[in-house]
Amino acid sequence: MVPLLGTVPSFTRGNGSGRLRGVRVRSLRQLHVRNLVTERLRFEDGVTAVVGPNAAGKSNLLEALALGLGGSGGGARVAESLRFGHDEGYVRVDVDTQDGPHTVEVGLAPGRKVFRLDGQVVRAAEVARVCGVVLVAPNDVEVVHGPPARRRAFLDHLLSRLSLRYALQLRAYQRVVEQRNALLRDGDPSGTGATWDARFVALGQELGALRERAVASLAAAAADAYDRIAGAAHGFEVTLARSSCEHDLAAALAATREAERSRGATLVGPHRDDLQLRLADRGLQAYGSRGEARTAALALRVAERELLEARHGEPPLLLIDDVNAELDGDRRRFLVTLARSAPQAIVTGTDVPAGADRVWRIAAGRIQPTEAPVEVADGA
Repeated sequence: MVPLLGTVPSFTRGNGSGRLRGVRVRSLRQLHVRNLVTERLRFEDGVTAVVGPNAAGKSNLLEALALGLGGSGGGARVAESLRFGHDEGYVRVDVDTQDGPHTVEVGLAPGRKVFRLDGQVVRAAEVARVCGVVLVAPNDVEVVHGPPARRRAFLDHLLSRLSLRYALQLRAYQRVVEQRNALLRDGDPSGTGATWDARFVALGQELGALRERAVASLAAAAADAYDRIAGAAHGFEVTLARSSCEHDLAAALAATREAERSRGATLVGPHRDDLQLRLADRGLQAYGSRGEARTAALALRVAERELLEARHGEPPLLLIDDVNAELDGDRRRFLVTLARSAPQAIVTGTDVPAGADRVWRIAAGRIQPTEAPVEVADGA
């Protein structure tokens, strides 16, 4: 079991050479991923800026890289990740880590993904055990202003990469919830409800305990990150809101028995939990401004990065989509500093961002990795 508590490193730490050790992508190969046309790319250390108009394929490139490193690939369904008119796709990422080089391959087909790590079929969570990646994107604001399911997905995706045990227990729990719901709808004709209830309680209580422990680490890192981004103490708080005030899941289950039978669904448990995000005692979901929500979402991504660094002992690959999107000058400068502190970062934008070591152009899914860096003012 990977510890989820303890000292979290800061991304500002250096190693005397101006760059940190960390995950580095060496090459990407893709076929039939959304609108991407360029099939092969080679990457170097430092900050690579991919610049082009909207809908050129910038986000698709970052999502392909994230997918290839066991990330979410933007959360899209497989069918939505494939180029129109194709029913299969492929991503291959060659990556260097402190443990040596690895090759990750992902086969895409409607309804499924097949991961291979160094030639062996594995789960996505097992890819995430050997290399880390963080994708910062404009739609991260939905973690704050979106529905509880969006925050649960963020938390589950992070914890599944921090702990393989969590990933396995989560899958088992989700299967049990599906089975319980089916029995609740059908009236339990097989008489196995008690067995499924016992399994549900055991898995649910373990997941709840793991989440509470992890959220304590996430909250500390996110609060510190928010203050660094905003430049002052703001009192950003992250807590786990359980679906029932009862920490005894068996008691909570008994209390909702009649309501469950009426609605044909499991009404308590980790699948109903939420993350509560507060700023100076105000709930951000209901009362946060757009700017506060974007800062909170960015703080959560910085915390994710630091927890993954603690897990792997090296910084993850950093991907930043639309680096200038709806951020003021101070927050854009923070992102530039974050990218420059990473061993390797790939950032996108409609204009050339500050701090790039090289600039690639993209149009209609075609990438031209040929341009030298362009000087841009820090506030741009």
